[in-house]
Amino acid sequence: MMNPSAALTGLVSFPALLLNIASGFPRPAGLQGPVGTKLPPAAVRLDEEFTRIVGLRELSDGRVLVADAGDKRLVVADFERKVVVQIGREGGGPGEYAQVSPLTSLGPDSTLMPDPANGRWLVLLNDRIARAIPPEHPSIRASRGGLKGTDERGHALITTPPPIRGGNQKLGKSDSIALLLVTLTSGATDTIARLRTAPLTIWAELDNSGKVTRVGLTQPPFSVGEEPLLFPDGWLAIARLDPYRVDWRTSGARWVRGAPLPFTERPVDTRERETYLVRRASMTGRAPAAPPDDSWPATIPPFQPLPFVAVPDGTVLILRTPTADHPGHRYDRIDRFGKLIGWLELPATERLAGIGSRSAYVVSTDEDGLQHLQRHPWP
Repeated sequence: MMNPSAALTGLVSFPALLLNIASGFPRPAGLQGPVGTKLPPAAVRLDEEFTRIVGLRELSDGRVLVADAGDKRLVVADFERKVVVQIGREGGGPGEYAQVSPLTSLGPDSTLMPDPANGRWLVLLNDRIARAIPPEHPSIRASRGGLKGTDERGHALITTPPPIRGGNQKLGKSDSIALLLVTLTSGATDTIARLRTAPLTIWAELDNSGKVTRVGLTQPPFSVGEEPLLFPDGWLAIARLDPYRVDWRTSGARWVRGAPLPFTERPVDTRERETYLVRRASMTGRAPAAPPDDSWPATIPPFQPLPFVAVPDGTVLILRTPTADHPGHRYDRIDRFGKLIGWLELPATERLAGIGSRSAYVVSTDEDGLQHLQRHPWP
């Protein structure tokens, strides 16, 4: 694998060479520019049913940790034996969790999973819950629960929640939140960027002291904000809006601003509204209520919420927003210079859950909203 810092140093002298090395996609002879690809057929498909997979991490022995928020299950899946074993159970004691969340790397076979309902983070060693980081730990106090990722250099990436006032509060394009890098041992924080928030309405009740007693969130269709992704090596990617691009922060704290990526704005007309509602129904297995007419945006955003999938070579895949004309899932592949180097296409019923050393893990959703996990060769 190319060292990202070395690649950055050689950018001026060898741009074409570096672009080809960074891309894992086939590049036919004589063809310049990015190309698309599809995954090879699945090599293994688990019989196990899942409800809402929110996290996946491949272990060094080839087994896979899977976080299913719908069933509140954390499991380890053995694709060779087609066996799925639950880790821990629901609760608030040792080896238990009240909420299942995305999984992030703390090092080889060391994984962090937030358990926000219990106010703590859980540390897994291999396939067991080794310990809990308690609510009073400096890093949790600093994060206020908004964990967005960790790296193997001892940092956590967090976002600050928007200030909550009483009554109804609408957030839109002009609103932003801070992105912080927190040192896990000390809780020391560094504000490194600001992110545009996703449009939403916050409803809250406050007591006489100003403390929030009740809160609710409502998001309009196609709601998405700017999104970060922290790599284990300390590099950070941010998916930006207006224009659609990916900015990078190196492990040495240098920013690389990405150029605008190919994107054509499409109006949210009647056909796009109907397609959106059908797509939501296929994801959940039930028809959603039609949103009010004034809640729809004018145009379709370039990407979806939580769009990133990290690739082991240091590039990223970013999930584009489906449209009526292009209902499948397209992932733009972006290198560490912010350039589009290819894309991956999946059917509308499939999405990427994660990529390991030699495998891509895909979630397939059936007409009842049930999910299955399958493993494909990568790349």
